Amino acid sequence: MNTEKVLVAYFVRKGKEDSANSVKLAKKLEALLKAKGVDYNTFAITPTEIYPEDAAEFEAVTKEENHAKARPELVGKYSGMKYVDRMVVIAPNWWESLPTGVLTFFDDYDMTGKRVVPVIATSDDAKKVRLEVRDYLPHTWVLEGVDVKDDGTEADTDAALAKAVEQLFEPDKHSTHY
Repeated sequence: MNTEKVLVAYFVRKGKEDSANSVKLAKKLEALLKAKGVDYNTFAITPTEIYPEDAAEFEAVTKEENHAKARPELVGKYSGMKYVDRMVVIAPNWWESLPTGVLTFFDDYDMTGKRVVPVIATSDDAKKVRLEVRDYLPHTWVLEGVDVKDDGTEADTDAALAKAVEQLFEPDKHSTHY
């Protein structure tokens, strides 16, 4: 019987599975959860399409996806979502928004009542992106989450991820916070 409770879901572009910042952040988060003895699993939110390498083309494609409210197909689905009650979602800040593949992931599952901690990899303040998660999941307990600065130090990254884990397990302040 599967009793899994925590999921670390991270966005990664197809073809970038070995080099993406979100993969590195997920591995660091896994180490923190393992050190706490937490039973967890991971899932890569990966769109089937390959995004352009050229920065200008990448920007144009991803901004158009966002503007069109596209929901790109994902490489796979997570089969254990019914067992998950707490989740960390790691995603980059793309033009002050989430990658549309993350929204596809949210659309694919009933997120009602789950606790979600957004971790946003960014060069700027990503509060707007973290609030987007809350707005997109109105029946989910979306906590404040954290920003992980692209140019931050290793210590800053570790501290932000530790804060995300703390939020994942902080006591419920209200029984109907979502």
